[in-house]
Amino acid sequence: MSHFGRSGPPDIKDTYSLLVLNVTFRTTADDLFPLFDKYGKVVDVFIPRDRRTGDSRGFAFVRYKYQDEAQKAVEKLDGRVVDGREIMVRFAKYGPNAERM
Repeated sequence: MSHFGRSGPPDIKDTYSLLVLNVTFRTTADDLFPLFDKYGKVVDVFIPRDRRTGDSRGFAFVRYKYQDEAQKAVEKLDGRVVDGREIMVRFAKYGPNAERM
């Protein structure tokens, strides 16, 4: 049985998460998706929000299906100016809660 026909989101361990720092508060997942999607198959873009205010917390997670594509995105996009700010892109240690801000 091929695992390509699986329903639901891909298993987290099958993906490679990038942490994107220094994004502006008005940058959305829709802004980031096309930028990262140029370098490979983006599974998910997640921007954590403040529970109280609903504002962006100034960073994002981008998940790729393949490690080499994630690596290429780190090389090409780290230091890129997005919406007037220089973003930092690195491999996240473990999922959304890894980096304590």
